[in-house]
Amino acid sequence: MHMLFRFILLFLKRNLQPKAKIEETTEIQMRVLPSDLDFLLHMNNGVYFSFMDFGRMDMIYRNGLFDIAQKKGWYGVVAGETIKFKKSLELWNKFTLRTELKGWDERYFYISQKFIYKENVMATGLVKIRFLKKAGGTVSIPEIMAEFKNAPSLQNDELSKEWYDLESKFLA
Repeated sequence: MHMLFRFILLFLKRNLQPKAKIEETTEIQMRVLPSDLDFLLHMNNGVYFSFMDFGRMDMIYRNGLFDIAQKKGWYGVVAGETIKFKKSLELWNKFTLRTELKGWDERYFYISQKFIYKENVMATGLVKIRFLKKAGGTVSIPEIMAEFKNAPSLQNDELSKEWYDLESKFLA
């Protein structure tokens, strides 16, 4: 619930941000608030994932995928995510969240997200996203990419295979 006001603000500002191509890295500025802290007084590990949601929402607002998905009756879901923490973000730290599409396969987009404070990478997340149809069924990534003119080919079979292998080995 404490993220609701941040989401509303992000949603209201969505048309004020510069547009981006689907392959472009996007950035948003965020600040660690008291409600983001854990008992050790640094940003709670679960809050990082919530902030990553904001970064991806900003990215799809700016690159037009949100509008396409709304029109087509599609919605994105997280199919997997992981994060590596390097340093802690602390109360009142203003940081940049950098979101970058790393590639895709037939079913998933792979997105990297970095938390940067004073030019230091504090944490890096990797997220696997899939799109579903509100009417039922899935949306293939080639079907989504067909909606973008001059979209680059960022097919990433290596990342796809490594993610599948890790999930198969440790999350079965």
